Amino acid sequence: MRIGFFIDGYEPLIGGVIVSAKALKEILESFGHEVYIITVDNSKKVKISQSYIIRLPGIRIPLKQFSGYYFILRYKKYLSLIAELNLDIIHIHTEFSMGKLGLYAHQKLKISTVYTLHSFYDLLINKVFYKWPQFFKNFGFRQIRKLHYKFISQSNVVILPSLKTLQHCKNKYKIKGDYHIIPTQLNLSQFYSENYASDKITCLRQKLNLTNMFVCLYVGRLSEEKEVDYLIRVFSFFILDNPLSKFLIIGDGPIRNKLEQQVKKLNIIEHVIFVGFIPYKELGLYYQLGNVFLSASLFETQGLTYIEALAASLPLVARYDAVLENVLLHGKNGFFFTSPKELINILTDLYHHPIKCQTLSQQAKLSILKYNSEDFAKKVLDVYRKAIKKSSTKFLIS
Repeated sequence: MRIGFFIDGYEPLIGGVIVSAKALKEILESFGHEVYIITVDNSKKVKISQSYIIRLPGIRIPLKQFSGYYFILRYKKYLSLIAELNLDIIHIHTEFSMGKLGLYAHQKLKISTVYTLHSFYDLLINKVFYKWPQFFKNFGFRQIRKLHYKFISQSNVVILPSLKTLQHCKNKYKIKGDYHIIPTQLNLSQFYSENYASDKITCLRQKLNLTNMFVCLYVGRLSEEKEVDYLIRVFSFFILDNPLSKFLIIGDGPIRNKLEQQVKKLNIIEHVIFVGFIPYKELGLYYQLGNVFLSASLFETQGLTYIEALAASLPLVARYDAVLENVLLHGKNGFFFTSPKELINILTDLYHHPIKCQTLSQQAKLSILKYNSEDFAKKVLDVYRKAIKKSSTKFLIS
């Protein structure tokens, strides 16, 4: 098949959607399919690379939360370019300008279309725009539902990464669609601890002053919905009785400066390390530095960093969220918490019982053996075939 992924950003940017799309592209190509990435950046003209990555010139999004992302305004301008690709499938990975370009091409070129819903923006409104009047927030909720409705109703088939997303679409949005739950599955070998020499890990630990420290690790975007501020606040209490601890924060984002100021005010600069952005190919090594992986986010539709952490043999300590029920096995590969006090108690227990932490670590690695990238690709290909069949019937009738 010739497949086109329509996505708002791609490498060198990093994020769950980009990681998911890249993983799927690579496994589909290993099966012999041609996968084109159609995206947008700050290019002055259309750029096409040998690896089938097409970058359209865009306009910068003037919002701090979307730093590094761009959009296009004229869809018709690129229709001939898409037509020349002779695509069998359009696979949309965004609800914004590139997703709209995908829908436009679907309608004008009669190309079968699959849409993956990666994120629910209504969950973001209350967190990011909490100071706004409820009237404006309600307006935002309605617009987001309309946005999702447009893509769900106009696509032939919809892929959802978890049961949580299905329930959200059916119960909250009340949108009917041809839904298929297919969790993203990555090639996890780069996160396995056995693939890294112990001296290389030791060297990096020394460089970051982590030797003989109990290391809590966070990997991800530094934005409001991730609630890293919650973790920092709780960590500041945890270290009062557990001083040989450090919180390693890997990633960047619009609230990094705010988080750094929080650390200064709490007077825990010596215990919190902001590493910043790490290229995805190098990320596996940094996972080896942690003793536990922390998350307080309730925004995830799947949470790929949880899977990466488990692959690196890191126990998960995460705020309870239904999306994690089949990922975090409470007491086996990690623990759920529902309050700051619970989080402190869990970390204190693991801090003082390293053997327990090691047992969880062993179970963490075993718990991700069920994830298979080939099975993931085969399920997606089945959805593509269904979309083509549905689309052929639809266009024949019309």
